[in-house]
Amino acid sequence: MSEKTPHIVCAFPDKEFISETGAVPLAIVIYAANERAARAKATMLFVDEYPDADDSRFEFRVYQSAEGIPEPGGVEAWNDTFLTEHPWDEELGHPVMVLPESVNFEKLSKDLQNAVMVKYDRTTITKDLLPAAFELLQDEASTFDGHIVEALNKTPFVDSMWPELKIRAITWVRAKCASNEQWPAIKAELVNWKKAQEAERNEHGSAKSIVDIARENAAQKTLNAAPGKAESKLRPARPYKHTHATLDQEIASALWPGDVTPGNVDGKIYRWAKSDVIGKDREDWKRISMSLRTQENVLRYDAQTIFDLVRDLPEGIHKSPAVLNNYICEFLSEHGVFEDENQPAPPDKTASLEDTTATPGPVEPKLHDHETVAGALETAAPVERTGPFYFLCADGEKIGRANKLPGLEKAVAEGGKEISQEEYQARKNGTFTADTRESAEQPQATPPGNDVDQNDTRHEPVNAPVTTSTKTPAPDSFVVRADELEKEIGDSENLGLWKSVMRTNPRYTKDLTGAGFEGTSINAQYMIMRATEKFGPVGSGWGFEILEDKMIPGAPLTEKIFEGQKFVGKRILRDGDGSLMTEQNHYLKIRLWYLIECDVRGEIEAYGSTPYMYATKNGVYCDSEVHKKSLTDAIKKALSHLGFSADVWLGLYDDPGYKAESHIEFGIKDASDRADDSTRIREELDERFKGNVETMRKAVSQNEVSKIASSLTRTIAVHLKVAKETADSEYAKYLEGRLRRLEEVKAECLRELEEAA
Repeated sequence: MSEKTPHIVCAFPDKEFISETGAVPLAIVIYAANERAARAKATMLFVDEYPDADDSRFEFRVYQSAEGIPEPGGVEAWNDTFLTEHPWDEELGHPVMVLPESVNFEKLSKDLQNAVMVKYDRTTITKDLLPAAFELLQDEASTFDGHIVEALNKTPFVDSMWPELKIRAITWVRAKCASNEQWPAIKAELVNWKKAQEAERNEHGSAKSIVDIARENAAQKTLNAAPGKAESKLRPARPYKHTHATLDQEIASALWPGDVTPGNVDGKIYRWAKSDVIGKDREDWKRISMSLRTQENVLRYDAQTIFDLVRDLPEGIHKSPAVLNNYICEFLSEHGVFEDENQPAPPDKTASLEDTTATPGPVEPKLHDHETVAGALETAAPVERTGPFYFLCADGEKIGRANKLPGLEKAVAEGGKEISQEEYQARKNGTFTADTRESAEQPQATPPGNDVDQNDTRHEPVNAPVTTSTKTPAPDSFVVRADELEKEIGDSENLGLWKSVMRTNPRYTKDLTGAGFEGTSINAQYMIMRATEKFGPVGSGWGFEILEDKMIPGAPLTEKIFEGQKFVGKRILRDGDGSLMTEQNHYLKIRLWYLIECDVRGEIEAYGSTPYMYATKNGVYCDSEVHKKSLTDAIKKALSHLGFSADVWLGLYDDPGYKAESHIEFGIKDASDRADDSTRIREELDERFKGNVETMRKAVSQNEVSKIASSLTRTIAVHLKVAKETADSEYAKYLEGRLRRLEEVKAECLRELEEAA
């Protein structure tokens, strides 16, 4: 008789059976003489274990146990998770081990980074280990590790350290704190750890920071380059016009791993910097550029200073913005050299940076210390221009529009030219002539969009820094961006409805942040009010019909598995019939109709959806108001297609300037409405006062007089409270007089009734 060896039998349900019942593939270890015997025995065990399941709906595959081939644990017991974790390879004829994917530690949030280091004491982990670390953020109040994470998150000087130092701090805490300590005590121990670190450094001599080391290296390099010579305060000017765009190109070129000569960058290096660094938005380049742009007079430093600064940056310093900014400030203060501004500008105005180091941006006039206006402006932070911008492409025919300044700079770098909005519209409509350009380029007292002739050095540059705050624009310019938007939309009659409802009152919006999403939420009732204002009451001027209303299944629901108090994994939840329990999402489809001019009916279909049943850290949650939320979502989406609150959907509320202008415009309107309401309310109160006084004088009993006076007293008291809260002293004084007069009338009426009795 043949010796029995371990065989693994896998049972795969067909696709229809999976969709009908939610069945999952199974695996079992069978000791048998051959594959045929293993298959037969597995079939019998399957029928015994699952008597209600149809084994004909399963495909049984067998492979023999061997070294290096994964197999489920246990013997003659069906495993319902093995094949989910080890997919079947058709070519090899057996399941394979899937190596978990590595996690990019730097892209994790700070909180999750701390959880990973506390859980595993390292920064290199795979994705299958991430859920266990994430559990520490959810269960921070119940475990010692969770309290360590909480303490790290609430200790800023530790939270901002490099991961290696954090791991040292975590090791210290584990050695010093009892396992039942909570985060306040752990935070105090972190302070002790910092003091111990500082004491150790003082004992062995002062330690140099990464910034100090980098600064000394830069100084030594300068001395080696020019021994015995003092560096001049001015260096020759660049052979091209220097802007923030060319500054970015210089930074990117300096990141080349080989040698680079400032002012004479090789074409290969230039193209690499433009495509592989700027084009891919490389993290170190972006951080360096952002930090440099915040420095005063950054465009006055010569190319050699910028190249030295970037090439002497310590490795990885860009990961800490505070350390990077400190390094840049100190480097520029000690080694920064300005260009010679008195040198004449290069005669070739069209010279591109590609011939030297970078591409040209808009021309910026030089600023001199003896110029009073420029001197005042130099010390302020640069303010970026706000779009939209218009440009003529390098071919001299195609035109373009950019909502943000980087888009314009990119077009100019590719050989394009910025043009005015008037020229853009004229070219777009086919009515452009030389006269159009001349009229568009005429200087204006207050040009819209702050357009300035770049060749006229009497004006400040378009993106020149200003000393006044730009957070709130002047009241007389609050409709500039709205007017530009309407011009951009055009005068088509088809856009009449859109233009009349596209503006949104900021009073009815709310900023949304978090969970990787940022945007502006609009109050649904506000949009319904605007629709009622435009079409009429709901049901007669506009309305909706529900076309579909159903639930859509989502991902399988799971529950946590604990061994004692230790979290070991998750289990998929099943219903009583064995089917998978999944998340449920409510789905709604409506048809919104509306009447225009009382005889033209329009219709539009829209969808709304809301999660109904889903997993949270506290268990499965069911939302009892999904129907209401989905309907609101669908109505808002349908109205947005008609142009309601289009400025939010178009992203204009992402522009702080537009948002500030809207606050001013609608603030004036709201103030006017409140003034009208206040006048109306005061008139109504006076009318009620007169009517109640007449009724009191006609009262036939003292009880009737007291009730009428008490009702009016409560009403006046409410008005008086509001007047005092709004500091309306005149109206408060008037109301106090009304109250005194009411008490006098009440006393007169009561005395007359008493005498009559």
